[in-house]
Amino acid sequence: MTTQANAFDSHIEQWIKEQEMPWSVIRRNLTQANLAKHLGPGPLCILDAGGGNGPDSIPFARQGHFVEIVDYSEQMLADAVRRAKQADLQDRLAVHQANVQDVGSLFPDAHFDVVLCHNVLQYIEDVPALLKSLLLPLKTGGLMSLISINRYSQPYHAAFLRSDLAEALSQLESRQTKAFTFDTLMTNYSADEVCLMLENAGCQVEKDYGLRCLCDYWGNNDRKFDPAIAEQLERLEFALMDRYPYKLLARFYQVIARKR
Repeated sequence: MTTQANAFDSHIEQWIKEQEMPWSVIRRNLTQANLAKHLGPGPLCILDAGGGNGPDSIPFARQGHFVEIVDYSEQMLADAVRRAKQADLQDRLAVHQANVQDVGSLFPDAHFDVVLCHNVLQYIEDVPALLKSLLLPLKTGGLMSLISINRYSQPYHAAFLRSDLAEALSQLESRQTKAFTFDTLMTNYSADEVCLMLENAGCQVEKDYGLRCLCDYWGNNDRKFDPAIAEQLERLEFALMDRYPYKLLARFYQVIARKR
């Protein structure tokens, strides 16, 4: 396995802890609500490419869909299996330890209704090649959901979360940032750049959403643990996520497209 795989394995405890943070819960709720607007009737076959321990795909197994997770982190996949067993969902979940870039050869036939690729693009060197590989096992008319860090958020993230104005200035011309949870470098894109890549790969973009348009820049993280404040923040995020220009500065974006 690669150095990145080792990085994800060695930081799984931090990742699991991060998933329980109020801002992560808000992002998951936004993600699920956005997908629900575009999904057809089930049960569906869903591929979670680079899905880790399944925070975005296991909820679909609970809804009666069939989920397959591909990830190169052994520890992440083991935790996904554990979570599925705890929820008695093992019959609706399969895991495959493999590089996400090999999805096309792992599944040579187009039999998935949905492909999720969330929080992965920033770790990939050749994103257009990845997208082409992900589309191979997706049925014609099938849905693709991509989530990644928004490059336009980088200066705001440095200034507001880390109070580092010098870094904020440097990030104006940079695509690279450090993933603090996994201690590895990321290359970030904007939603419009990813939309163009998807169209070039053979997709029709249906919608792009901003995820956490304001949450990451407001107040301090301690205040976000107050349930009342978290509820207000989530309500505000739902109001902003598809509104221009607010979505342009969201910490993450979600692009939903359909294979032509």
